[in-house]
Amino acid sequence: MMLSSSKVMNPLDAVCDRKRPDAVCVSNLKNAKKADKGVLVERPDVKIFLPFRFYFYRPEELFTPNTYNRYLVAPGGDHLISLIDEISYVSPPAPMISQIFDIPPEQFCNGDNRPPDCGMNCMCTHKVDIPLNAIVEVVLVDEVQQTNLSHPFHIHGTGFHVIGMGRSPDTNVKKINLKHALDLDRRGLLHRQFGHPPLKDTIAVPNNGYVVVRFRADNPGYWLFHCHFQFHILIGMNLVFHIGTHADLPPVPPGFPKCGHHLPPIKYH
Repeated sequence: MMLSSSKVMNPLDAVCDRKRPDAVCVSNLKNAKKADKGVLVERPDVKIFLPFRFYFYRPEELFTPNTYNRYLVAPGGDHLISLIDEISYVSPPAPMISQIFDIPPEQFCNGDNRPPDCGMNCMCTHKVDIPLNAIVEVVLVDEVQQTNLSHPFHIHGTGFHVIGMGRSPDTNVKKINLKHALDLDRRGLLHRQFGHPPLKDTIAVPNNGYVVVRFRADNPGYWLFHCHFQFHILIGMNLVFHIGTHADLPPVPPGFPKCGHHLPPIKYH
């Protein structure tokens, strides 16, 4: 039983565009500190839409001879892989921050630059380049749409202001997707509030809904952005925000260990 004076935090119905007596969305909270005024401008420097979903393997596709595919077996028996902007993240063969020039350029990809042979289960190192000090808006769109499942997305290296969240106001649209989210944005129907948006580093995206976050990209580096469910991370629900250029980073210390240094030398007899 819920007392009449209590409120639910992050209601599953994701009605967040108005004050409610029974619930409070994160986007309805107020930041105790003054927000960066640059984050509150109408138009950000960079706007990124990131739809995320699962790709369902067919058994004959998954177990093709001489192939190896990562996957998760869901409770219903489905074989899944995660996609953000139609890409399943694969870790690079070396750390980007210290060995970026040892990684083949074709290893990297993003929504505008996918490998030509990517396929429906596109796998590569998803990297989004962002200019240093840019004001960035990210719109996360839940195309998974599993009932009562809200994916918690977490950013490394910075925090973000939660500008808005909710579901489509179009009652004739039962399921949101990237195309519809873009249309809502063009029509000014993605809920945003610029009063004192709360600052967080993790936000749960309402199922069949969206979240709008903003941050100033003032911390150069290669920063992971991912769903915080461990098993979703393992099957690719991640990407890297590359803020600034490699020249904005301090030099790698002399003698800094590299991948492979821990391996003993091979002795041939």
